[in-house]
Amino acid sequence: MNSNTRHVISGLLPAIVLLGVLLPMLLYTNLESMKIYLTTIKLIHGFDNVINETTHFLNSFDSSANLLKSQHQHSIIQDVTRAPIKKAEMPVTVMDALNNSQIGVSKSKERRLKCDGCFSKIFKFEINNADICKTENANVKLLILITSSPQNNLARTAIRETWLKHAKMTKEKIRYIFLIGESPETEEIRKENSITKDIVLGNFKDSYSNLTLKTIMGYQWTVKHCNNAKFVMKTDDDMYVNIPGLIQVIKKNDHVLQTAVGGYCFKIGQPHRDRKSKWYASLRSYPQETYPGFCSGTGYVTSLNVVTQIVKISRHVPFFHLEDVYISLCIQQLGLKLYPLEGFMEEHNSDPCFYKDEKFITAHKVPLRWMRHIWQTPCLKGDKKSKLD
Repeated sequence: MNSNTRHVISGLLPAIVLLGVLLPMLLYTNLESMKIYLTTIKLIHGFDNVINETTHFLNSFDSSANLLKSQHQHSIIQDVTRAPIKKAEMPVTVMDALNNSQIGVSKSKERRLKCDGCFSKIFKFEINNADICKTENANVKLLILITSSPQNNLARTAIRETWLKHAKMTKEKIRYIFLIGESPETEEIRKENSITKDIVLGNFKDSYSNLTLKTIMGYQWTVKHCNNAKFVMKTDDDMYVNIPGLIQVIKKNDHVLQTAVGGYCFKIGQPHRDRKSKWYASLRSYPQETYPGFCSGTGYVTSLNVVTQIVKISRHVPFFHLEDVYISLCIQQLGLKLYPLEGFMEEHNSDPCFYKDEKFITAHKVPLRWMRHIWQTPCLKGDKKSKLD
């Protein structure tokens, strides 16, 4: 073996040994650092072909590693979603998984948690209905804000004809509005509102990524036009809400809700990094590894006191597109609490009278037919069993 051959082999040997040690660690190692190291070897030894092939291999492996990581993260957030906090603690297994997460970002890239007037949008109400909460010598017990998509007119009609009828049937003074943004259906929305008088239309594009704008607009409207309301609930147009049960929960937790948001809440959550996820959050939009906790945007309730504070602090909390997380970021800055309440986000039940029990508050994605079936089914006192003919 001549000296040139020995030189080549001796130069290759460190690279081979290096790859043998580091390749099994690819899922948990900074791949960019490895590439820089290999480039240094290339400059020293001049093995262009070897290093190029190795780098190409790392690039392909990088994609696989990211896919596996995103799947792992998705499974973690599903665990969190299925296990809401019970007053204080998360399951240990979920906490361990979150604490061992390998997502990391440079401190210089971290999303600011506070700012100076960076989100000071004052909404213009293209449709207002400013008189909804005006009453004679009396306060409003509850205002229900319902975020709705412009095209969901059938859902709004079904809600008006079912569970929202409690707003007129109960002795408590209850008001509601639908929150909508601008869209090609805006003229149809104006026609609908000319009949129903229950829509607030904001001057921003209606989209899923603008749900935060929609909710903050609703809170601004509340402070300006419904500041005689004692409590405020935010929910969506695909929800079934048992208003009598909700009133009971509010009465039981009156004092707590003066400094808290209550509902189906989690103490901690992790951002989805999979671009295909409905709840995707890029590192640029949210560099932090975990959310501070949040109450599901499907339905949460609080006091006018908290709503007023959120409106004020929101000017100094950078925008984030996931509305329920954004509200929790405001709550964090205010030093207030998230408070889990029983009855929120209940599983679907085959007994329509289950939805009328006072222990039930909300259910998600209830079909419109089933919504009407629930409302039309007569139930015995206590609403636990269907009435027999």
